[in-house]
Amino acid sequence: MSYSLSLETYRAALARIRPYVRHTPIMPLPPLTDELPRGLRLKLENLQVVGSFKPRGVFNTLLQLPDEQRALGVVTASGGNHGVAVAYAAWRLGMKATVYLPASASSDRVKRVEAWGAEVIQHGRNWDDAHAVASAHAAEHGLPYIHPFDADMTVAGQGTLGLELLDDVPDMDAVLIAIGGGGLVAGMANAIKLAKPEVRIIGVEPVGAPSMQAAVEAGRVVELPQVRTIADTLSPRAVSERTRALTAQYVDEIVLVEDAAMVDSMRWLWLHTNQLVEPSGAAVIAAMRTGAVDVSHLRAPVALICGGNAAAESVFSAYEERARG
Repeated sequence: MSYSLSLETYRAALARIRPYVRHTPIMPLPPLTDELPRGLRLKLENLQVVGSFKPRGVFNTLLQLPDEQRALGVVTASGGNHGVAVAYAAWRLGMKATVYLPASASSDRVKRVEAWGAEVIQHGRNWDDAHAVASAHAAEHGLPYIHPFDADMTVAGQGTLGLELLDDVPDMDAVLIAIGGGGLVAGMANAIKLAKPEVRIIGVEPVGAPSMQAAVEAGRVVELPQVRTIADTLSPRAVSERTRALTAQYVDEIVLVEDAAMVDSMRWLWLHTNQLVEPSGAAVIAAMRTGAVDVSHLRAPVALICGGNAAAESVFSAYEERARG
């Protein structure tokens, strides 16, 4: 079975969501750093309205729901960023949303989802646990379930980033993309390869959660016995057959990075670019800084910075607490 979508599908998705999502900026490397290739540019998707790329797939999905389904409201499960995106998109479109988060979700993420008016239910240790209960809830009550990666409309929405990047950097010859459930890398790789097949697509996963690498190597979806990584948005125990197949077809290479390298690269991004990102947002930088991948020979590589730091509020709260003390 082929899961590949047409270039026209991606273009239609981009036109559909354009009134609702930002065209995020491209940043060249700062002039005083020589640690990364001089031609590298950063795509700052962390500056999307809710701090990640996730609204692209969500809006593409919600805008295509029949009116009777939109009136019922939607259900989803998330490790954090997808839930915030569903809550935000539902608020923009005047819909109800119920978001299941794992019990381990930070208070910052819970507050961010609730701030957009969604109901939050916490369940289980990780996304997989929350997903099982949320999808059962949706089926029982006849509500649309908005999957964070395993759906054509989600993949098409995330893939709009690929077309946007080609508009931003027409000579782009490589792009590094972090991998969680795989909707982002699958959609972007599909769209980019259809438009410009010679672009090299490099996926990046945590060492402690290599679910896509394991699936691609096995030729089938593999459920990891456990995941251990600080990058909670890159930590499903299994990807989907859709995202596995698209990644196997269109992604040229998958590399792994340690948690320590992601944390160090979070600090690097803050010091050198003034961007406060979460571990997933720094994974692509970690891959280059550790030598897991070498793009120094390329002319116009791009690193996708996919997520802002949802835990920043904890830092501010701690600072204010100390100030009051």
